[in-house]
Amino acid sequence: MRNKAVKGIIVAVAAVCIAALSFTVGFFTNRCAQSREISSYRWALETINKNYYFGGVEGGFTQTSLNAIADTYLDRYSEYYTAEEYKQLLDSNEGKKSGIGITYAYAAGKGIYISSVTGNSPADEAGMRAGEWIASGVADGKTVTFGGDDGGKIFGDYVKDFVDGEEMTLNSVDGTVYTVAKSQFTASYTYLCTNESAWIFDDAETGGFYLKEESGRKIASLPDGTGYMRLAQFYGSAAEEFSSLVSKFNALGCKSLVLDLRTNGGGYVDVMSKIAGAFADGAKKPSMIARDKHGKTQTDYCQKVSDSSRRISKDVKIYVLANSGTASASEALIGAMVCYGALEYKNIFLSDYSAEYTDWLKSNKQEVKTAQSFGKGIMQSTFINQSTGEALKLTTAKIYWPDGKTCIHDVGLTEKDGCTVVKDVKWQHTKDDEELERVIYAIEA
Repeated sequence: MRNKAVKGIIVAVAAVCIAALSFTVGFFTNRCAQSREISSYRWALETINKNYYFGGVEGGFTQTSLNAIADTYLDRYSEYYTAEEYKQLLDSNEGKKSGIGITYAYAAGKGIYISSVTGNSPADEAGMRAGEWIASGVADGKTVTFGGDDGGKIFGDYVKDFVDGEEMTLNSVDGTVYTVAKSQFTASYTYLCTNESAWIFDDAETGGFYLKEESGRKIASLPDGTGYMRLAQFYGSAAEEFSSLVSKFNALGCKSLVLDLRTNGGGYVDVMSKIAGAFADGAKKPSMIARDKHGKTQTDYCQKVSDSSRRISKDVKIYVLANSGTASASEALIGAMVCYGALEYKNIFLSDYSAEYTDWLKSNKQEVKTAQSFGKGIMQSTFINQSTGEALKLTTAKIYWPDGKTCIHDVGLTEKDGCTVVKDVKWQHTKDDEELERVIYAIEA
């Protein structure tokens, strides 16, 4: 969803008795506002023409908003942010979240589908899991249903009406009742499971995270010596969390790793590069290579990991779960693992969705990609207007794997690359996890 258009400045005259003074002040204020607008447009034009990968933009658009410019002239990955929106974005990307901590879609006649649950969020602590359907909620003693044609809007309004700290009731389709309260929280992006227990990150009152054992998340079907690790995004403390889990994984003596990158849409390059260091055999190697429109090359490097307890050994067999939501930094991480011999193509398991699920996606106007990763091989950079605080996120380069040749943009990873396709997957992240079961079968075989 695009940001709201830039709002104009309205100057009100306070009283008739000071009309002349008010007019003077108002005129001066408006002149300043106009000057700032012209300056913003000029800054935007210069920034786009200098840095935007897909070309420049002609002038003559000063009568429209910068947001509209982003909509009209730039690709879907580029964005305009007001100063306040950019501040909120930075806070969110550093893991500072607000709400209940879920992403969702809705289907008429069924309700709200939970596509992901953020670690350490109120929803996570309440036991809500991806793949569940929410049919209704209770507010002021009245049941509010979410299964109608406008169920998505009704659900959004339902959550919005609650203030921080106030509890809401959500009823799942299978009859489970969840009580959650909106709050500010620091997100966690990873967790580790074995067939005996699980480890997650809890937000400590001191502001950091501590590793907590939680047996309720264990995956009983995992073979002995296998660890399942979920990596949701490349933001906040994800790199530090991942490093701690690698240490725990090694301490357990695990020899197989299932790395779940489904619906991981990417994040910061430096976070990805730190995580990639665990697979680079302890050496400082390229994690990815970016080339801008002028042919200038930027190389990002894996973090050199000297502590062997925080590296994934070459003896560990790695399996990756990916789907159409696996994008950007996730695909770059896969590329680094492949290039450094830590991962084989055949051990990348891709979701091939059922006709039912594909039709549902189409009916809800969602992009349908099946039996492939997303295919985002371009990089965005953010430019700040120092005088106003507003920002432009622009596509600035193509991304290549460490070999300097492979770019998966608009292609993604597919069966043609040698990846394994899991057929007829009904839903993403359901309780009956077909993709994971397929991986488990491969490990056992």
